[in-house]
Amino acid sequence: MVKKGEIDKKKEHEIEMEKEIVKFVLEISMEFGQEKKGSFFVITDRDIKKHYKLLYPDLFNGKDINIKQKEATRLLKKLAELDGAIILSDNGKIINYGAEIIKTSVYKGYGTRHSAALGISKIPEVTAITASEEDGCVRIFKAGRLLVEINPLTKTPKTLSDRISDMITNPNLPLLGGGGLASLAFGVNPLMAAIIFTGSYIVTKGGMISLGDFLKSREKSEK
Repeated sequence: MVKKGEIDKKKEHEIEMEKEIVKFVLEISMEFGQEKKGSFFVITDRDIKKHYKLLYPDLFNGKDINIKQKEATRLLKKLAELDGAIILSDNGKIINYGAEIIKTSVYKGYGTRHSAALGISKIPEVTAITASEEDGCVRIFKAGRLLVEINPLTKTPKTLSDRISDMITNPNLPLLGGGGLASLAFGVNPLMAAIIFTGSYIVTKGGMISLGDFLKSREKSEK
């Protein structure tokens, strides 16, 4: 019989792995954004094959390639330059590449990549991350909403990707919607706040503060 503590530890391990993958993908996406190159990643452990079709032959069929492998980073970046999305599991396995998402939802003012990311993110336990060719911004979609928007062309703290990945994978983080803006409820007082990342600033219930100050306040609340 499996004990509750053992289940909790397994879940914590899975969340930690997912956080690591989100952080890794986020950092690659920010690199692409800085170069005004588009990229599209979908992270999930769900079987979503019925929601996309492949634009290229599947050369990875039967192969176990994980982005945590050092030699896989260059490959991942090359695949990200192709049309379509890269589908990754929560633990970093490359499921497919060149995936044309069928489940889309119009994201006004932006192209097919963002509409596909918004649409596929409506599936539970799916995180979609895009880098835009037009404005360089990196956007994270989950639960059918834009959660975070980052301008990688501005100076950002080194802890940015770590903090965002922590928020995105936190199972206790409720998602809110309001005023057309993506928002997050932190559940750690006194930072119960709706936010959207815009360049180096965050909009909170208390007003606009610098991203650096926000991250510092998070660190203090966790001590």
